[in-house]
Amino acid sequence: MTNLGFDQERKNAQDNFRVLYICSAARCGSTLTDMFMGGHSQAASLGEINYIGKAISINEECSCGDKLYACAQWRKIFNVIRSSRGIDMTEDPYAFRLWDAVAHNKIDHQQQTRAHLAAVTLRKIWMEGRNHLPSNLRKCLPIPPTLSNALYNKMDLYRAISHCWGKSVIVDSSKDFREAVELYQRWPDVIKVLLVTRDGRGVYLSRRSSGRSQSESVSGWLKYYRRALPLLEKYIDPCNLLKIRYEDLASDPEKIGRTLCDFVDISFEPLMLDLAQSTRHLVGGNNTRYFPKKGIRLDERWQTDLHGAELDFFERVGRDMNHRLGYIAR
Repeated sequence: MTNLGFDQERKNAQDNFRVLYICSAARCGSTLTDMFMGGHSQAASLGEINYIGKAISINEECSCGDKLYACAQWRKIFNVIRSSRGIDMTEDPYAFRLWDAVAHNKIDHQQQTRAHLAAVTLRKIWMEGRNHLPSNLRKCLPIPPTLSNALYNKMDLYRAISHCWGKSVIVDSSKDFREAVELYQRWPDVIKVLLVTRDGRGVYLSRRSSGRSQSESVSGWLKYYRRALPLLEKYIDPCNLLKIRYEDLASDPEKIGRTLCDFVDISFEPLMLDLAQSTRHLVGGNNTRYFPKKGIRLDERWQTDLHGAELDFFERVGRDMNHRLGYIAR
């Protein structure tokens, strides 16, 4: 097990924070939810932090507008890692290893090679097979060492952020439900898991509008919830697993905001309703993170724009899952 060099008393104090780990399929509102919670004075909004190495390597911007390597808030974290681990993330971005994250946009081809992707695939197969075992056997089968080390690195990263940024809630929208389960099983008093869902018809239209094929536009959403729902429900205690709908957050953000704040034991702050009032430091996620002034807006264009053969295709493929998530036919 690795750590950032905190003495034991200080390290225990840092574990008074909570982590809100957001799970969702792509285009289901995880970035919006992350930003919304990050507007709270006690919350740190991280985005899809597992991409931090890539973001530094290809010179991406923090959501504050500065290059990530130059962001004053992130430099505090980089300095802690350099002084305690001897790792300079600005010089060697991938040395501080986090959970596997495969990029589909803005790819760092020097890192994300065929050999790297093959190794990630093998680890995913191992994890998938492990999760299909009976619980007693699953406990006897360890996760790959690379992923085990990544979990402890992630928790140490949370500790450093809580300490350096002075926050009691860390919001991580990395979305990997397998990581969420493993983090929770190791730190059940710290990790809270949030599952965000969205009507599959909205996801389907969004992806179709980006030029994806019919099957591509529904397959990612469908596969994600088919795998995530049973795993989260089986291994996360109900008191530490919350499910919300994107549509509910966008329609009544104060109501859902109060629910979310209660979930992580902080008081709701009305300023959260204005995304533009707070500067956040998200890594990864969609481009919404750069435009907080757009605010919280409900996107249900599918109700007018999805019809005919397109709607019929979705209904054939995704209707059952949509019903399982609580969405009914129009």
